[in-house]
Amino acid sequence: MKVVRIGTTYNLRRWVPLDLRKILGKNEMWHSLETSDKEIAKVRGCAIFGITSQFFSVVRTMNDKSYLYDDMQDIADGYSNKDVIKDIIDTYEAHINELRIQYKLQQAEHYMQRMEDYQKYKKVENIINVAKPELDAVLSYMKEHKDFNAYDSIQKMQQQFMDIQGWVKPPEKKRSPAFSVAVDEYLKAHSEKMNDSDSRGFRNTAQRFIEICGDHDIRDYTGEDSGKFKELMEKMPENYGKSSKDVRTVQELVAYCQKSKLPRISEKTIKNHFARLSAIWRYYLLRELVDRNIFVGWKFDAKPKIKRIRWNDEQLQVLASAQWNSTVISRQTYGYIVGLGAYCGMRLEEICRIRTEDIQEIRGITCILIREHTARKNRPWESWNPKTEAGERVVPIGNALINAGFLDFVNNNKKSYYLFGELKFSGKDKKRSQQFQQSFSKFKLKHGIPRGVDFHSFRHNVATKLRNISDSGDGGLREVWIDNFLGHEGQNRSVGNTIYLDEIDVENLKKVADSVIYPDFWTVERIVQ
Repeated sequence: MKVVRIGTTYNLRRWVPLDLRKILGKNEMWHSLETSDKEIAKVRGCAIFGITSQFFSVVRTMNDKSYLYDDMQDIADGYSNKDVIKDIIDTYEAHINELRIQYKLQQAEHYMQRMEDYQKYKKVENIINVAKPELDAVLSYMKEHKDFNAYDSIQKMQQQFMDIQGWVKPPEKKRSPAFSVAVDEYLKAHSEKMNDSDSRGFRNTAQRFIEICGDHDIRDYTGEDSGKFKELMEKMPENYGKSSKDVRTVQELVAYCQKSKLPRISEKTIKNHFARLSAIWRYYLLRELVDRNIFVGWKFDAKPKIKRIRWNDEQLQVLASAQWNSTVISRQTYGYIVGLGAYCGMRLEEICRIRTEDIQEIRGITCILIREHTARKNRPWESWNPKTEAGERVVPIGNALINAGFLDFVNNNKKSYYLFGELKFSGKDKKRSQQFQQSFSKFKLKHGIPRGVDFHSFRHNVATKLRNISDSGDGGLREVWIDNFLGHEGQNRSVGNTIYLDEIDVENLKKVADSVIYPDFWTVERIVQ
């Protein structure tokens, strides 16, 4: 490239590569850099050079052809991807225009600053002009009267100079708290809206940020700190934080990960860290204790490393014939938990938290009520809310579970507060599902069922089976019934569905429950026995 001055403005001259000139219809490209300063022109030229290089690179990936910078009429007649080319050209030109707008905005800000400086200078000049006659008079008088006490006049001049200092001195910014203090204050202000898991997530993120960037006044952090945090977190091992006994610092974990060549944590996890820090900065930005949010604008590839998929028939057959051999969870408990997941599509924690009082008969149909739990005395961990508002729902028990003796299992456990009394609260989050989750994961992996197919995959099976049933005729299922049965918010946000449809008849939900059908080899009786 070459930076060329035309008149008072510098321009970027960029030669088009030989292999692209025929399609582009030009040998070189020109872009105004919107400045007469050579050093600034160099910086801006590099920025546009980078975008243009990316432009050329994308061109070469499209069937070894290029796309045009000019209007579509200049495209070679034999080129078949005209619409695609036009979109790419528009994107490129939008990037260039965006840079030009930024340059003009910077120039405008520069002129505004010059104007402010000039106004301050004029104020100072006016004050000096006002004070000068008085100063001249004092000096003249002192020459004629040697015993003159100029104290009062000097005081007036001192006041004038204090006024000058007041105009020139920039206003002092409010002192911001240290980051560790800021996090505590933020969590305290949001304590009523956060559960223990959310609070621990914020504290863990804050701890890692302090390890990397130190504990300073929150206003003093810059984009360089957020970039450093992102760079190091991307080098962390995939399984970090899984053990409460692991007290290694970020630097130690990064070194261990690089030495052992372990898989790295996902972009989604890093994005969650940034979301927490951004929430803290946004809170203090509104209070004018930080100048900007340094955690916005970053991009992440949030695609999951492992895509969760439903169980296929071959995997279900393996699961149905495998022998459950856990020493802490009985086969009966295992079988009915799997049965509820496979036929009701309930989330694992919803199943494990079922209380015997949550199983009730409504208009002759036995149902499970998924609702808010109030903790008993001295048991705060029992307090629980469904995942979403849609998660609070009524789930009728289908015939497949009834025929497998599930109601007998319920009657035999009526004296127990929780239906699955063998399960215990465990882990940092005090979940009842953790013990079963770990046992089930080891069990399926042992029998060759891969990662990505897990307990939550039963929910995918149920949703797929129900939505494959036609919604027409007497035997059909309405979409809103399926969403209510599964605890989804649903796609239909019409007034009729969001306001007037307060409750769906339990008979319709029972119809949904009985519509979940598996191949003959998959039965709850076989799993339980």
